[in-house]
Amino acid sequence: MQCGGRYGILMALAAAKSPIIFRISLKTFEVLMFSYLRYLPILLPVAMPAFAQVEPPKNDDIEVIEVVNDQSFNSPNYQVLQRESFVHSSQTLADILQSVNGIQIRQISGIGNPVSVSIRGSNSKQVQLYIDGQLINDSQFGGFDLNQIPTEQIESIEISKNQAIGTGSTPIGGVIRINTYNPTQDAAKLTLATGSFGYRESNLLFNKAFKVHSLSFGGNYVKSDNDYDFLVPQSIENSSKAEEQALRNNQFTKKTLFINDTLQFGQHQIRLNVQYNDQEKALPNYRNNSPENISSLNSDSLRYSYQHQWLSDSSWLDSVELEAYAENKDEHYIASLDSVGIDINDYETKKYHIGLKPLLTWQTFNFIPFVSFDKQTFTSISSHNGQPATCSGNSSCDISAEQKKFNIGSRLEWQPESLPLETYLLVSNLREENANAALNQSDAEKFQDNEDYLTTELGLSFKQDNLKITANLSDGVRTPTLYELFGDRGSFKGNDDLLPEEALTLSLGGQYNTKKLSISSSIYQQKLENSIVAIFNSSNVGSYKNVSDADLLGFELQLNYQLFESLSLLLQTNIIDTEIESSFVAFDKNKLPGIYHQQYSVALKYQVNEAWQLSFKTSQDKELYFNLINKFQNDESGLGNGPPSDRTVSDLSIYWKQGAHRVSFSANNMFNDQYKDLANRTSQGRSFQIKYTIEGL
Repeated sequence: MQCGGRYGILMALAAAKSPIIFRISLKTFEVLMFSYLRYLPILLPVAMPAFAQVEPPKNDDIEVIEVVNDQSFNSPNYQVLQRESFVHSSQTLADILQSVNGIQIRQISGIGNPVSVSIRGSNSKQVQLYIDGQLINDSQFGGFDLNQIPTEQIESIEISKNQAIGTGSTPIGGVIRINTYNPTQDAAKLTLATGSFGYRESNLLFNKAFKVHSLSFGGNYVKSDNDYDFLVPQSIENSSKAEEQALRNNQFTKKTLFINDTLQFGQHQIRLNVQYNDQEKALPNYRNNSPENISSLNSDSLRYSYQHQWLSDSSWLDSVELEAYAENKDEHYIASLDSVGIDINDYETKKYHIGLKPLLTWQTFNFIPFVSFDKQTFTSISSHNGQPATCSGNSSCDISAEQKKFNIGSRLEWQPESLPLETYLLVSNLREENANAALNQSDAEKFQDNEDYLTTELGLSFKQDNLKITANLSDGVRTPTLYELFGDRGSFKGNDDLLPEEALTLSLGGQYNTKKLSISSSIYQQKLENSIVAIFNSSNVGSYKNVSDADLLGFELQLNYQLFESLSLLLQTNIIDTEIESSFVAFDKNKLPGIYHQQYSVALKYQVNEAWQLSFKTSQDKELYFNLINKFQNDESGLGNGPPSDRTVSDLSIYWKQGAHRVSFSANNMFNDQYKDLANRTSQGRSFQIKYTIEGL
């Protein structure tokens, strides 16, 4: 078993192929709902004139659920999603991100399973995810876990589609920055939810405001059986025939506890955060659905963060920000190997960060120099049938890895008073020091790799009346992960000669706003170099190599139109054209895998009255390839040379509010489209969710 198996196993999980197994308690309800929902696209156009005649709500206290964020606070390349737009209608962070034009979500079916995030054609390793200033990306494997934070704990989500947010190194695939919930007044809230496939969730939040600080704490509990029907290729009951069965050993449980404290005194504002996560994810056997399978990946993590802002009285020094965090994560991976026994891997990851950035002002200029230091360590301990793993031949080795990052740079902003212009220049120099060594070899060599990386950004925006035009040029970098550099000394060999992935991206965008209409459009071009890809030899020994470049040309269009006071329309389009350039003939001139090349969506939001709100969205995503050779695509077996994968998904949400009570209902993929997504397997299909919230306990 490779030391990287925790992610390799998870990313190989399959989605359901067959119709849903309904929970007995919900069966009648779901059948009735589906009978109604299938005619909704026909009924909506007929009903629109009647909608227009309904008296619009007059109460300013109505809590509005936005289909998308308020465009007035955004640009074509930067968006902010506020809490009110998603907290009542989304199960997971992946659900929220799926609504943003230019972001693609692919996932193994079921709550708690792996999720792939793409921004404008990137992959998950090229996207940076921050929670309260902490970079969540894993140095060992490069990805991140979207299950870490419940939606009830999120205050806002900032999304940059090309550039860094504020300061730091420029990514290839953009940035997602999550700011956690931080109420400033006394509050108490309880949320309960249930849904298909044994899904249930509870959230509890308390906040107490004092004279100089505001203290909030709460907890989250999520559990899902994920026992949807699946077409088992070689079932235990009959290995010669594929059979549809309820998927076994696929449950997920997560427990989260957190406490935040915000202190305000004089010119100082300090925010302290502590969060504990405990996750248990069972790993099904998709080949035979064995009832004896006990494979699982369990993890627990503890994160501390400290943020301090000092406001200065100086005429040139506006403020100084200091941030620090530490995180410790333990993972326990059990691989049930049936006749050959059980492998157990224990992983420990430790993260540390400290950063400092002052804000200097002079006339129409802002200057933000910054410096930060990050350290991450990773250790794995493996055993087979209770005996320590040995390192020989193609067997894996326990490893100890360390990564240090030194980042220094500056951001210069200029906003002339006489011109409707804003411009900025961001320069960042990142130095990485990486080391890796096998633990169970007496003569093990310690591998090291030290590199410096320079990233730059230049941005310009012009705003006149209702029109805003932006232009951005960025030179981004994705550095090799520890696993890509050093492997596991076993069946996956390291390559410490890897070059970083680099991308030069040019983006042009425009936005036009009126009282009823908002149009946002962007065109972007990216040249990707030194793409890092896993290559396997004839002995099935793998290694990462720089094998290809790629050209991307993309177009985004979003239109918000207020049809009537109570009815709004949202249209979204995202089209990407890609081509690989590679010395490997099998890859050359093909399309980039892992992304849908065409996306179209239509959404309607109708405020029925003060209490009721209805939202409907349908989307079509087309042309997904699963690998660099653009073969082995979507056919009935999942193994043949069929066409690229497509999906058409329609969602409905209904929201009711009365006093302190809120109830939301959502039907996801309500027409049960059976599309192939992550791991080239079929989705779980239609699901339902009901959520109840009471405030002011």
